[in-house]
Amino acid sequence: MNPNCARCGKIVYPTEKVNCLDKFWHKACFHCETCKMTLNMKNYKGYEKKPYCNAHYPKQSFTMVADTPENLRLKQQSELQSQPRPKPPRPGGQGVKGSALGRGAVLPLSPLA
Repeated sequence: MNPNCARCGKIVYPTEKVNCLDKFWHKACFHCETCKMTLNMKNYKGYEKKPYCNAHYPKQSFTMVADTPENLRLKQQSELQSQPRPKPPRPGGQGVKGSALGRGAVLPLSPLA
C-alpha cells in the first residue's frame, strides 16, 4: 500500500515519493515551511520533523541558566577571580618609583654607528 503525503494527505506513488524526516512527501509538497521554496534532499534542513530552506531554518536560542545556589556561588567566585589584584612589593626596593628612573634621571643614549 502506498503511504500518504505528510503535507497534503494524498497518496504518494513511488515515482513522486520523497522519503525524508521520517515521512513521505510528494516532490511538490516537499517545500520550506516559511517561504514554500521547493526543496530536495541536498538543500533542505529539518527542524522538528519539518523541512526548511537554509534562509528560514529556525535559529536556536539559548536559555537562561537557573540561579541555583551552586550557580550563584560559581558566579560570585568567577567575579572575585576576575577582579584585578594589587601587585606585591618587590623585594629589596621600591621598584621604578624608588629608582633613579623614578626621580627623573636621564639615561645616556648610545651613539649610532
